[in-house]
Amino acid sequence: MNEEELENLCLDWFREGGWDVVYGPDIAPDGADPQRDDYAQVILKHDLEVAFTHINPQLPHECFEQVVSKLSQAESLDLITNNRAFHRLLLEGVPVEFKQDEEIHNDHAFLVDFEQLTNNRFVAINQFTVSGTKQPRRPDVICFINGLPFAVLELKSPSDENTDIWDAFNQLQTYKDESAICSSSMRRW
Repeated sequence: MNEEELENLCLDWFREGGWDVVYGPDIAPDGADPQRDDYAQVILKHDLEVAFTHINPQLPHECFEQVVSKLSQAESLDLITNNRAFHRLLLEGVPVEFKQDEEIHNDHAFLVDFEQLTNNRFVAINQFTVSGTKQPRRPDVICFINGLPFAVLELKSPSDENTDIWDAFNQLQTYKDESAICSSSMRRW
């Protein structure tokens, strides 16, 4: 089995688990069905907006931009700090402020519906190209929930005796160090 066959098998497992599977080049900025403005953008804004509206019907739509802004700004240059901050946003919601009836209201916008999982969109995207500091990076599979990247999978051919788990680990470290998956757009990888 080569790496491409392993990737296809992995994508089949996601399909069987109820995930949508999308080929990255199709939704790239220059693809057949673009779903992001450029290769540095790692949030799928349309999916996030649909989830925002569905999960937070009590919030006015103008709060959506506050959510995107908060998610796009790194709290720190430290990856662990950013992971903790993102985890807090997942559990507690993103703080938002809006004016209604001449009164300022503070609330929280939730990103994932943990009560009704069917209210969320789970997408596995293979070959999702992201801008890198040295060159574009293309992880094998990125798992998105409601338009937010949650996990990166780097696969290696099980038949290649010269490749092992450390090669995949080192590739993930390169993504972490060089790509927008981990840097300016979303510092939580």
